[in-house]
Amino acid sequence: MKTSVLGWVITRLSGGPVTARIVSLAIVIVTSLSFARAQSPVTDGEWTTLPTLMPINPIHCGMLRDGKILVVAGSENDPTEDDYYAGVFDPATGNTAVQELPWDVFCNGMVALPDGRFIVAGGTTRYDPFEGEPRVTVFDPSTEKFNTVEPMADGRWYATATNLGNGSLMAFSGLGDRGVNNTVEIYNLATGWSPEYVAPWIPPLYPRMHLLPNGTVVYTSPTNTTSIFDPSSQTWTVGIAHSIYPNDRTYGTAVILPLRPETGYAPKIVIMGGSSPATSTVELLDLSVPTPAWRSLPPMSEPRIEMNAVILPTGKVLALGGSVIDENPNTASLNGDLFDPVSETWSTAGVATYPRLYHSVALLLPDATVWVAGSNPVRGTYEQHMEIYSPAYLFTTDGTGNIIPATRPVIMNAATEVGYGAPFKMATPDAASISSVVLVRPGAVTHAFDMEQRLIGLSFRQGNGFLKAIAPPNGFLAPPGYYMLFLVNQAGVPSLARFIHLTATPNDVAPNGRITIPGRDLVINAGDTVNFSGAAVDTDGTVTAYSWIFPGGSPEKVSVQIPGPVTFTEVGTQVVSMTPFDNLGVNDPSPATRTITVQPTPEPHFVPNE
Repeated sequence: MKTSVLGWVITRLSGGPVTARIVSLAIVIVTSLSFARAQSPVTDGEWTTLPTLMPINPIHCGMLRDGKILVVAGSENDPTEDDYYAGVFDPATGNTAVQELPWDVFCNGMVALPDGRFIVAGGTTRYDPFEGEPRVTVFDPSTEKFNTVEPMADGRWYATATNLGNGSLMAFSGLGDRGVNNTVEIYNLATGWSPEYVAPWIPPLYPRMHLLPNGTVVYTSPTNTTSIFDPSSQTWTVGIAHSIYPNDRTYGTAVILPLRPETGYAPKIVIMGGSSPATSTVELLDLSVPTPAWRSLPPMSEPRIEMNAVILPTGKVLALGGSVIDENPNTASLNGDLFDPVSETWSTAGVATYPRLYHSVALLLPDATVWVAGSNPVRGTYEQHMEIYSPAYLFTTDGTGNIIPATRPVIMNAATEVGYGAPFKMATPDAASISSVVLVRPGAVTHAFDMEQRLIGLSFRQGNGFLKAIAPPNGFLAPPGYYMLFLVNQAGVPSLARFIHLTATPNDVAPNGRITIPGRDLVINAGDTVNFSGAAVDTDGTVTAYSWIFPGGSPEKVSVQIPGPVTFTEVGTQVVSMTPFDNLGVNDPSPATRTITVQPTPEPHFVPNE
């Protein structure tokens, strides 16, 4: 009833000029028709309001490696504010430790570095008209302090930051002093910011960007032209596909669906919501096929602009918040929706208490619940109440029909450092009942888009009281950094998460006959290091075999035990090949190879912390 009635109302109204009052009335009518039935935690999950309030406006929030949440507010969308704020919210206590910053980080781009620190790029130098800030700061969760690092070449307000597979990140878009910035800058911890790489098109603000398993980065929305950036060549392929919805999906969202080994890590992106009056439409793009094309999926239960979407450990996606008319709480979309990527269907996810519009945020917590905060449709005020959504997988019934907590699988212990392609064990008394083992990248969300979240499924086998899993094969699937490790049992109930650090470490072992990292030919700067890694499976099923690599083109071939790292200093082209450790001196007729093109090192852009 809900989807059909609401879809009819919005379709009719969007054909011509309408007022917010008419649309609001339509929403009230449809909602009252749709939610006459009682809600149950077992089928819909449960929304609860936290007893403490958020003391600063949560503009951009990121999950830290210790389970706390970094809250970056800056001037809090208040042009009269002379102080700039950030804080650390602790879900365990409900308290937020607030500190002041020396410059305005309002409306920045923020992602996690491989070591778990958060980089905050850009912000605001002035309001009305807005102009972007070029400065960059890094938050260290160990000290809970910020340190200024090298600035970008130009200011960026409303810029998107995206982690790349080699531990670097890219910044794109954002307002500078010359309008929308159409350059890409790439940041490396060792060398700082790259030169600016000019795009052949002008992006929207806060473009929705995702790292793909082949190392490229796809842009999907809010405009309808899909394009791909290749960080290795710094080139764009514009217009690989065009979305179906005819208008811009302004403040809609985009999610890269779970990347799983059983599907060959096929990358699929969903875009949903956006525009004002908002749309409830949803589209999917499968980037694993030769000619990708957007196709329509069933719509959400409500239209949503300024919405949020959160990947759960089960792989389902929670869509929440937003409104029909932008920044109008009278048209708020309070219903939660749950998207199943396997069946491509929606189910209900309860009803929130507070409207969540402009500057609202939502993040997956390590206990597999979702933290929801913020809403700032009017300058100078924001919603201080925070909510927790507990999905239905956390509830069940006893033999008499009473609702009780679901029994969760338990991770007794697990590795804290894992190398790409490496095996690792986790002790669990529930090994026999586990259906999936997943890594979930902690989120970094702002303005209806999470710049970080992604879920990677792991291959695993069950033992007596333990599971043995294989880490993702490379950084293109899972950029180096911290992840939440979840077990999900056959009833669809997730464990509490454990944080693990995914790195290219000496535990990496290259497989015979192929090179896992890098996953393709590379162009690097002289003095840069390339890591070669993977996992070799011996005939008895254990991972014990080693291989060697031979950088060609040097004065003499140098043997390096996998994993590298190999530092290339000689400018030119080198071919790296590999042969099994046990067969040194035997000519492999078809060795795995990578061509490494070494170019001169550019002028350094790194400056010490201030």
